[in-house]
Amino acid sequence: MSVCEVKARKGLIRVKVVIDEGRIVDVSITGDFMVLPEDSVFEAESRLIGVRATESEVRAALASALSRASMTGVTVDDFVDAVMCAIRGGEM
Repeated sequence: MSVCEVKARKGLIRVKVVIDEGRIVDVSITGDFMVLPEDSVFEAESRLIGVRATESEVRAALASALSRASMTGVTVDDFVDAVMCAIRGGEM
């Protein structure tokens, strides 16, 4: 399991990810950010399972999952950065 924390404009995004054969098999997104409805984050985690560990596929999954979410001080790009950082073993 790899972990990464990314500081967004208003909050910290913490991602834990497990990769197997180039695909995300487990992911946890936590932190002190504001996303409503709250289940949008669970939807994002769900959509990431099975996705290839590439920036384009991660971005597509997160953009789709968070498209209706109201986010204060964080962006889809911030979530993509955090997931990709975790995929790379915690290095930005």
